Amino acid sequence: MHGWIMDLNLVRTFLVVAENLSYTKAAEQMNLTQPAVSSAIKRLEKEYGQTLFVKNGRGIELTTKGYQLIPFFRQALDIIENAMHMREHFSVYCNEAILHCLWPMENITFTESPQDKNALFEHMRQQKADLIIDTILMKDSSFVIEEVHREPLVVVCRKNHPRIRGSITKQEYYQELHVLNSAMWENLRGFEQITQEPIEERKTNIISGSIAGLILHASQSDALAFVNQSFAQKWADKLDLQVLECPIKTDLAPYHLVYHKRELKNPAHKALRENIKQKLVNYKS
Repeated sequence: MHGWIMDLNLVRTFLVVAENLSYTKAAEQMNLTQPAVSSAIKRLEKEYGQTLFVKNGRGIELTTKGYQLIPFFRQALDIIENAMHMREHFSVYCNEAILHCLWPMENITFTESPQDKNALFEHMRQQKADLIIDTILMKDSSFVIEEVHREPLVVVCRKNHPRIRGSITKQEYYQELHVLNSAMWENLRGFEQITQEPIEERKTNIISGSIAGLILHASQSDALAFVNQSFAQKWADKLDLQVLECPIKTDLAPYHLVYHKRELKNPAHKALRENIKQKLVNYKS
């Protein structure tokens, strides 16, 4: 091993395989093929001069040498990656519904989360974002998913609506036309994900690609929109909107921080997360 220059990709692959004890699971986590992962481990074993994994039934297990390498490789990788990530500027994908609670913040470029919510993890894997703030309904072992904010959702309509005055019943809700959000999680809209009771089909007036679009359309028509409370309250006076308690029983809308596990102890990234949490707390208070 004398004169060996460490290949960080091999080290990362080794740590993921050691965590999963499966070439298949490691390949899925790293978006690689199983042969590519197996080949990387063989290269590492050849350069290190030791066998690091052995077969155990249908799976694999670490050798003694493999176990000994884990803490050293993990520490070395953390030091290098932390140094690489000690930058001053961050890219953050944020759900439009709570972006107004955070923007602007120094040294952060905010991008509205894509409408295809399943693409969020892919953006993180491709390092297009350092952090995601959004409603997350799925898990991924590569990422930390941390709930940081909850708030109620409300119904909005224009102030001079011909039928709605200050409150709305369930029957009235379903009789009216609706502006729907095109954002989907596993073929479900936000309303469908957080209701606590069976829901009826809503009569659609228009489907909008943004929450801003929802309330703008509602302000210019007799259609109803379903949005989070803070967003509705921010724009109610400017757009002459009524903000109404939703007659359908719903959970509070949860919002999460999502970031790669490698960033967990990164001081700069940790400071970024804490600043965002504090800004959300200050906004609620």
